[in-house]
Amino acid sequence: MPMPKIDAANAKKPLGYDASRKKYILFEEILTGKEVIIPIDSLSNEDFKKLVIERQLAGPDYRVQSISGPPMSRDDVVRAIRMGEPFGRMTLEAEKSYLRDLLTEIQRNMKV
Repeated sequence: MPMPKIDAANAKKPLGYDASRKKYILFEEILTGKEVIIPIDSLSNEDFKKLVIERQLAGPDYRVQSISGPPMSRDDVVRAIRMGEPFGRMTLEAEKSYLRDLLTEIQRNMKV
């Protein structure tokens, strides 16, 4: 498979977090070898939460709505994550799955 394509809006969103340096890691930094992939599962829950919040804030504003809930802005989603609300927990799980898959694919293609 080819290297995943990251559009301009998502290129600004970090894919990882180095807790020891308090540094968010971008796709371009991984591709150029300036940074290494930090496995998502190696992050503490709090550090992963920081990463997901930063990803939400780094991208363009948006609105989202669950089947049973009201529309939510990006700031509402960030608040839900910070407060540990159900929608925030679902967002964390979705991001964890997405980032695991994406980073695995990037790693696989870098070894080729």
